[in-house]
Amino acid sequence: MHGTGPGGDVVLEFLRSPLSFLDRIVRQHGGSVGLRLGGEHVVLLTDPALSRQVLIDQADTFCKEGTAFFPGSSLAGNGLLVSDGPLWRRQRQLSNPAFRRTAIESYAQAMGSATRQMLATSWSGSGRRDVYSDFNALTLQITTEALFGKNLSAEQGAKVTGAIQTAFEFFAGRASTGFIIPEWFPTPDNFLYHEAMASLDSAVYGIIDSRQGELAGSAQSPQCLLDNLLMSEDEFGRGMSREALRDELMTLLVAGQETSAILLAWTCAYLAHHPEVQARAAEEVGQVQLPQVLEGAEPSPANVQEMRYLQAVVLETLRLRPPAYIVGRCAAIDVTLGSHQLPKVCAGTTLLVSPWVMHRDPQHWPQPETFQPERWLDLLAAKPAMAELSNMGSNGVYLPFGAGPRNCIGTGFAMMEALVVLASMLRKVRFLTVPGERFPAADPRITLRPASCTLLLEMHPRIQYQAAPQVELMGSRTEITMTNDC
Repeated sequence: MHGTGPGGDVVLEFLRSPLSFLDRIVRQHGGSVGLRLGGEHVVLLTDPALSRQVLIDQADTFCKEGTAFFPGSSLAGNGLLVSDGPLWRRQRQLSNPAFRRTAIESYAQAMGSATRQMLATSWSGSGRRDVYSDFNALTLQITTEALFGKNLSAEQGAKVTGAIQTAFEFFAGRASTGFIIPEWFPTPDNFLYHEAMASLDSAVYGIIDSRQGELAGSAQSPQCLLDNLLMSEDEFGRGMSREALRDELMTLLVAGQETSAILLAWTCAYLAHHPEVQARAAEEVGQVQLPQVLEGAEPSPANVQEMRYLQAVVLETLRLRPPAYIVGRCAAIDVTLGSHQLPKVCAGTTLLVSPWVMHRDPQHWPQPETFQPERWLDLLAAKPAMAELSNMGSNGVYLPFGAGPRNCIGTGFAMMEALVVLASMLRKVRFLTVPGERFPAADPRITLRPASCTLLLEMHPRIQYQAAPQVELMGSRTEITMTNDC
C-alpha cells in the first residue's frame, strides 16, 4: 500500500457517497492514500506532483488496465479508451488527423446547424425542459453528423441514447463493486447489456458500411471523422480494419456524446443559477457576433475564439463538474512515486487521480467552491483556452480531460462543440432556475452526471437584435431594433 489510509475495505462507504468519500479521505490522509476497495489495493492520488508523474512524466510506466476501465469488455474493444502499448500508439496515430484544428473547425457548421434545429423546434418557446435529456439528443445528432457523416432518425437516436445509458449503468456497477461477473454469464444485467450492445453494434457497423459504400471508387476529400479514419494509413500503408474502426467509433460515440451532454447541461445550470454571469456571456456573444446575428448565421470558429468570457464559463464548469471526476491507471511495473521515502507501488496496483478533489484544493484555487469564471480571464488574455486543457493547466492542478499522452483525443472537439452550442443558445434563450429548486446534485457513476439523469431548467426567449428597414438619416444606414422574435 502507498501512504497511510483507513483500515479495512472502504467499498461500501465509497458506494454510498463517492464524492463525499473522496473529499473526506484526502482531507484526513493527504494527497497519496492507500485504500482497499472491493478487495483491490488502490492508491488515490491528489498530490499534483505525484499525479503528474503518473499521467505525464512516466506515462509509459502506467497502463489502462484496472477496475476503472471496462476490463475485458465488448464495449470499447481495443479502442483508444482502453488499449495500451504499440496498438494504442498505432490507433492514436491513425486517429490524430481527424482531431487536428482544421478538421475540428470543419465540424462547426454541423454543430451550429443541429443547435439551430433544436432552437426552432423543442426550444422554440417558453417552458420547463430537461436539458440533460435534450443535450443527449443534440450531442448524438452532432456526433453522428459531424463525425460519421450520417444523421439518425429520432427513433434511432432515442434507441442509441438508451443503449449508451444502459451500458454506462452496467459498467458503473462493475467498476464500483470490484466484483466482475463475466459478460457471458446469464444474469439479468448481462442480458440487458448484450441487448444494448446489439443496438450499438448495429448502428456503428451500419454507419461504417454505408460510408464505405459511398466512398468506394470516389476521389472526394474527407467530409467527416469517419472519412479520415477510413482513408488513414500508418507508415506501412495499412489502414484500420473494420473491427478497429468499430472500436474507435464506439469509443467516440459512447464517451464523446455523453460527456458533451453532461458538460452542456452543467454549464446551463450554472448560467441559470448565476444570472449575472449569463447576462455577461450573452452580451459578449452579441457583441462578437452581431453581423452573423443579423444574417441568421451560426457562430463560426473564429467567432467563438473571440468569446473569452464564454470560454471562461466553460473552463469554470469543467473545474467544478469535470465529467471524468476520477482518472485511473495501473502500474505496469514496480515503481516509486515521488520521494523514495514513500512505499513502492507494486505492479498491478490501480492508481486513481481525482480531478474532483484537485479542482477544489484551496491551496491552488481561491474560493474553490465558488463558480467564478473571472478567475480565468487573465490567463485567457495571454493564451487560448486549449492551453489550459493540456499538461494539467497553468497551476498544475487542472485536468478535466486528463493529461499527458493519454489525454482525451476529443478535447478540442468538445470545446468547440460547447462554445458553438452555447453561443447559439445564448442568442435565443434565457435559462432560469426552477422555482424552489437548489443547484442540481451530481451522480458520480463512470461520469459525473446530474442526479437521476435529469436536469430541469426554465427557459424563455431572449430579446434579439434584428435589422430594421433602411431609413434615410444623414445618409442611408441600417438601424438596429429590438425584437422578441426567436
